[in-house]
Amino acid sequence: MTESSAAEVLSIAHGEYALEILPGLGGALAGMRFRGREVLRRAPPGAAEPLSSAGFPLVPFANRIANGRFRFGPRQVQLARNAPGQLHPLHGQSWRAPWAVESHDARQAVLAFEYAPGEWPWPYRAQQVFTLRESGLEVRLTLENRASEPMPAGIGWHPYFRRTPLTRLRAEVAGVWLADEQCLPSSLAPARRIVDWSRGERLPEKLIDHCYTGWSGRADIVMPEEQLCVRIEAGEPLRWLHVYVPPGESFLCVEPVSHMPDALNRAESPAVSGLRVLPPGGTLAGAVTLAVSCEPSDA
Repeated sequence: MTESSAAEVLSIAHGEYALEILPGLGGALAGMRFRGREVLRRAPPGAAEPLSSAGFPLVPFANRIANGRFRFGPRQVQLARNAPGQLHPLHGQSWRAPWAVESHDARQAVLAFEYAPGEWPWPYRAQQVFTLRESGLEVRLTLENRASEPMPAGIGWHPYFRRTPLTRLRAEVAGVWLADEQCLPSSLAPARRIVDWSRGERLPEKLIDHCYTGWSGRADIVMPEEQLCVRIEAGEPLRWLHVYVPPGESFLCVEPVSHMPDALNRAESPAVSGLRVLPPGGTLAGAVTLAVSCEPSDA
């Protein structure tokens, strides 16, 4: 296993796909291509900020924790802000730290991150396995609790997809967590309250930063003018789908995650919030796949 510098780029390729990885930049991606065409937003050369990357992992939690405070058992935890302009800390620790390269060959790269207890009081280990197949990309994420006591846990993946003027999103979801002015969940509503994604709607010119429940595990991003469709699939425990569409930007995020935002402070049951608790030595793992196909221009 080798430590990674911020400038290191790992490249893998297979069939019609190519992937570039930035282990030293939070285990993020620099880009993904299909038949030479960009699928994800490409990170700028020499990127030094994961928020400008093509995607990054979310461990040991996804999205926001309100004011960085929560209680778990006897512990009162306080986390610092970790993103520009954000009142609430986001996405855990690993996306702000270098990952080590465990192995790397022509079509697969394995990265690892080990966290010693700090403001998050539980040590843990995370691993990402990027594999290219004829059918597309698989990203497998594993989180292991290395503490001698139970640890709250969540995982997710935060890709940045290219957005064209006619881009549409198709997804079968049951509900949506409405959000307050700080993008924290307020109440659960039918999914169509914001946008009816089941109809493959075009992306609206308004901020979408919402978590959807009851996700079927499949979503399609369709770019009709480029005759491209990116299919996102995920299984358990990634059954929540966070959609981020910032107005005026050339990207959107469709994030498979294992829990809702601020799950650590919610009174709902784990079945509703998605919050997991890992025993000592316990693991939480999930996989996301991206497959690209060509669609007719009127799709």
